[in-house]
Amino acid sequence: MHLSSLLDFDVIPLEADDAVTVLLDVTAPEQEVDAQRPPATLQVVLDRSGSMGGARLEGAVRALLSLVDRLAPGDNFGLVSFDNSARVEVPAGPLTDKDAVRARIAALRPGGSTDLSSGLMRGIQEARRVAGQQGATLLLISDGHANQGITDHDSLNRYARGAYGHGVTTTTLGYGLGYDEALLGAVADGGAGSALFAEDPDTAGDLIAREADYLLSKTAQAVSLTVRTGPLVGGVGIIGEMPAVLLPEGAVSVDLGDFYSGEQRRLLFRFDVPGAAQLGPLAVAELECAYVDPVSLDSHTATLPITVNVVPGDAAADRVPAPEVRTEQAFQRAQTAKREASEALRDGDREQAAQRLSQARQELTDHLPSATAAQADEVSAQIAELDQLARRARSDDAGRTAKAAYASQSGYSRKRSRMAENTAEFLAQGPHDGAQGGAQGGTSAVAGGPRERALASLDGLSVGDAFGMLFFGPKESRPGHGAVPPPPWRWTGGTETACSVVAALDGGIDQDALARLLAERWDPDRGYGHGTSAVLGRIRSGVPWREAAARQTGGTGSFGNGAAMRSAPIGAYHADDPARAAAEAALAAEVTHAHPDGIAGASAVAAVAAAAAGDPALDGAGLIEAARAHSGTGPVRTGLDRAAGLLDATVEHAARELGHGARATAPDTVPFALWAAAVHRDDFAAALWTCVRARGDMNTTAAIAGGVITARLGTAAVPAAWHSAREPLPHWLRRRPA
Repeated sequence: MHLSSLLDFDVIPLEADDAVTVLLDVTAPEQEVDAQRPPATLQVVLDRSGSMGGARLEGAVRALLSLVDRLAPGDNFGLVSFDNSARVEVPAGPLTDKDAVRARIAALRPGGSTDLSSGLMRGIQEARRVAGQQGATLLLISDGHANQGITDHDSLNRYARGAYGHGVTTTTLGYGLGYDEALLGAVADGGAGSALFAEDPDTAGDLIAREADYLLSKTAQAVSLTVRTGPLVGGVGIIGEMPAVLLPEGAVSVDLGDFYSGEQRRLLFRFDVPGAAQLGPLAVAELECAYVDPVSLDSHTATLPITVNVVPGDAAADRVPAPEVRTEQAFQRAQTAKREASEALRDGDREQAAQRLSQARQELTDHLPSATAAQADEVSAQIAELDQLARRARSDDAGRTAKAAYASQSGYSRKRSRMAENTAEFLAQGPHDGAQGGAQGGTSAVAGGPRERALASLDGLSVGDAFGMLFFGPKESRPGHGAVPPPPWRWTGGTETACSVVAALDGGIDQDALARLLAERWDPDRGYGHGTSAVLGRIRSGVPWREAAARQTGGTGSFGNGAAMRSAPIGAYHADDPARAAAEAALAAEVTHAHPDGIAGASAVAAVAAAAAGDPALDGAGLIEAARAHSGTGPVRTGLDRAAGLLDATVEHAARELGHGARATAPDTVPFALWAAAVHRDDFAAALWTCVRARGDMNTTAAIAGGVITARLGTAAVPAAWHSAREPLPHWLRRRPA
């Protein structure tokens, strides 16, 4: 390994507090031509939960079959799959029988939920069993949120870090738009690997092939860097996103993972130097790089001392910082900006994300004229990437852009030499097709734009509302199970308020305008809930909506289920951006349901509809997880936590555990309604019959479930006879292109 450094200043003033920034280049040795490489160990951990069904699993299978063809018989290969539990498909070991391994891979089929931790732990066990001193690479592939087992990011990070201490480097590949990039990023950081992102099977296959290339050309493994500061240095920090650990003796340790032939990486350190009292050389730090030669398995160490010269203050007054170091500072800060933008997008703050990316782009642009020839191309590519990310943050699918930004910062922080091709491909794509506004989703099954998705959800909601109303009254007058009641099916005030919400969606929820619209359209004969009627009556009489809503439930605001009932179209409009959907639903709910529980119920429904509309392949557990993530910490969240464990339960059991709306509150209604939508996500009629069988507030639970399912599948999911039986929606709700 070769180490070289460049300081922003090589002199510091006498008796003045100062700082020194050090740019460190770490370069791996070249692989000798025609040299016999040692056996490699690759352990794959593959998500086979239900959401991986279809093209995703088929694409992963193709990539793994190609991977097996490329590995030598002496290489170790293992495959662990996981859904709600882990299973060893191919025990880790030499590829002496490739036909048998191919057959096991080809036989993979999708299963249930996503217990990522069990797959990761079992895969690490397999990798460690065969790796020996030569170490192993583990590739974790998942398309979803971990919703069983250990899901805490820090815990999974520690487990991957422990595996790295035993020679197992972990890289993650997030597949599609439904996975949790922060969780997979935490695993990759702990395992000193990359956090990759592939939206489609072809990209996933390319990334898997590249990881194999790196594995087979590895010339240094288990590379670590230890920074020991000099006695007069006050502290040290890393500029950028590279994780580091403070050792007990005060040194800083950075795990760099494995290097392929000739790979170069750059790190940037800042050392605080309190006023030096003596002129002459001053020891800033000693950098020690330890690594293992994968051929000989010998351990090696390379060291590099860092010193500056202390000079009188007037001699240091005219010093000029090294342009290459300052440009690198801007480059590393750009990686931090990408991470912060990714977090802002996950929180629903598109403008903050775009501004942060634009600021980083401008800073790099300002440094471009002083960049060295070696830096210029990379800096120019970063400027173009930041510009495109900023534009996508405002107009493209938020989840897609968040994942692209996160994967980019992870790659440039950890595996910089490998990123040029990825960035070129990203820039060649341009903004995603169909991105026409801040709420656009990219993978919805519903044709058209945001408004068309909202109208499709409204169709399911209104049919569910009208269907459920048919089953109130004496038992002898109710339709039998499976019998389609004759038309017309009359919808209630819940549908009428949902129509007003859909009419108010374009441009974001304006609470004052929505309050006026709800009050104007209020028809007391439509079967509104008592509380909602009281609020809308006050607003119509001139009471400000905040005051009118706050009077409910003894002055705490309503926690009824009416706001949740009308929220699925909000989620459909904001497809695959659950955070934005939840925030908009909270605004819409507050106009009539000011209690935190009423708002939480509305946010949970909108988040599920957004997740369902954005990723129709998402399984039931993933839908419930989307609701849990945006339901606060109160009783709505508690009910959803229980719902996550009841996906195999009978309707009677689920209704006993979750409630069924009999109390007409959000905590008593939303968990069951979303459970029904998750369990019967592919069958609109079955979901509504399930709501009716549970009794309770049947039209509300059926409306919520119906709105979520048609957000996912479109109006075509509604039986034609049911759709025609429902009375027409209000004439003032204009169907127009988005």
